[in-house]
Amino acid sequence: MDNRISGSALALVLCLAVAAPAVGQEYDEQAVMAAYEKAMTPSAPHAELAELEGTWEMTVTQWMQPGAEPVATSATNTSRMVLGGRYLMDTTEGTAMGQPFSGMGWTGYDNVRDQYVSTWIDNFGTGILVAYGRWEDDEQGIVMHGTYVDPVTGKDVHIRTVSRMDGPDRQIFTWYEKREGEQVARKTMEIVSVRRVAD
Repeated sequence: MDNRISGSALALVLCLAVAAPAVGQEYDEQAVMAAYEKAMTPSAPHAELAELEGTWEMTVTQWMQPGAEPVATSATNTSRMVLGGRYLMDTTEGTAMGQPFSGMGWTGYDNVRDQYVSTWIDNFGTGILVAYGRWEDDEQGIVMHGTYVDPVTGKDVHIRTVSRMDGPDRQIFTWYEKREGEQVARKTMEIVSVRRVAD
């Protein structure tokens, strides 16, 4: 007999467990349903993410080491909303360090946490980068924070990204890193994306 539990079954069990009242707490079915309805309903930030749907031509500039000359490459990104307008799924194809590069990302807005959340995977690693953040007026963009492990040192690298729109058809994404022993995060990558005009 297979004792494994599927991902969907596990999710259902977890939802039922969360919905159950705590010990000594009165169960209010209407309040529970209202909370879940609010959590699952796309909101204004989701509509803003939907404006990023389309195909984008990317110019990627990277600074591999402090003081090094920047290295520029190009890539193409395709983005679309999925699961009823709740998440922006994007795929990127290009080159990096002379090799083919492929990556996939998901960006959403968690109504419960009241913040953006994103994940990223690519063929240059086997980990999953998770970042959380919010709109910041000072940056005029969405600022995300996350951590990944440097495969060379095995140490955590703290990242901060800033995503800004420069008009409806141009995005600027900036990546900053702070490693162990560094006092200030340094800019290591900038991506300028221009929306491809439909034929």
